[in-house]
Amino acid sequence: MNKHTIATIGALLLGTLCLVGFGPPALIGSDQTPSAIHADTLGRANVTAVPSVKASAAAVVDGDSGELIWGKNPHQPYPPASMTKMMTALVTLQQADDLDQLVTSGVDASQMIGDSVMGLHPTERLSLRELLFGLLVPSGDDAALVIARAVGGSDAGFAALMNQEAQRLGLTDTHFVNPHGLDANGHLSSPYDMIVIARAAMRYPLFRQIVSTKHVVLRGRWTYDLTNTNYFLGRRPDVIGVKTGTTDLALHAITVADQQGDHLLYVTVMHTPDYVPDVTALLDHFLSSDTWVDLTVPDSPLYQVTGTTGPHQLSVDPPTSIYLPRWQAETLTRQLDLTPDSPLRATDNPDLPDQNQGTVTFVAAGEPIARLPLALR
Repeated sequence: MNKHTIATIGALLLGTLCLVGFGPPALIGSDQTPSAIHADTLGRANVTAVPSVKASAAAVVDGDSGELIWGKNPHQPYPPASMTKMMTALVTLQQADDLDQLVTSGVDASQMIGDSVMGLHPTERLSLRELLFGLLVPSGDDAALVIARAVGGSDAGFAALMNQEAQRLGLTDTHFVNPHGLDANGHLSSPYDMIVIARAAMRYPLFRQIVSTKHVVLRGRWTYDLTNTNYFLGRRPDVIGVKTGTTDLALHAITVADQQGDHLLYVTVMHTPDYVPDVTALLDHFLSSDTWVDLTVPDSPLYQVTGTTGPHQLSVDPPTSIYLPRWQAETLTRQLDLTPDSPLRATDNPDLPDQNQGTVTFVAAGEPIARLPLALR
């Protein structure tokens, strides 16, 4: 070969090496020499970057575990605007003895210029249940005030209940001043905290029903034709809630819950000029690049133990799933420790039962991701 050909081949080989990488690095001073590119290296190479969003802060959270999957300043407090009403509803569902209790409105929505309202009139009588629809569907500030005064005695009294619940939930970025979310000094929360509140509220069937309602008509002395402010309802069939927010200081914000089978993926964006492209990009990305994986052991003689009553199948108890990048999920393996009452102190699961038939450690891309107790069935 002539010098020009050799130089060309050398350049191509160097370019190829730069494209595929050199595999895992060897330890300095060791005799280990990488001989092949690992599967997880190839998986990482095919991962697309999380799209950029205009929101100043954002979070993506696995609804099953509450794990933060991705964030952009996820713990940075911003004015939450009407996303506040998720906490207003949660406190009402916790505190109210009777949601069918009739409440008399002392609020005149016609005087709340510039507010988002359901349109309440003074002397109107509606149940707390109906007022929750007025709170969450059209994002009624008037409904928030009537609810707060009925449940908490006053705006300030209800805000105190909201902050007590925030403390109980372990929220560190959140403080409430009012029940509706209008801009006020010290009224702040973060994307991650908003999702914690949403997850807690979504455990109530009535809350789930309301935030997934696109349109409803309520009738008291007056008729209220209410349309949901959530752009995604009816446009993305898997979005089942939860709450929007808009003020001068907050700009635009939203928390959404996207249902995939039995699982929920939560996205919150805050302080954005337009939440629609931000949320669309994040949902599209994570629903295509990540997936839920059931952490189980297969029904197989390899996972059986023989006791006095015969063979028993080992199983993970309780059933657990985890949200992983698809490339990482494809590398999942199991490591069994069949020592009864296997110690679990080295895990991130302090509430695991002390009594067990051993443990199984799940490993993905060479890293342990969960260690769970085994039971016999």
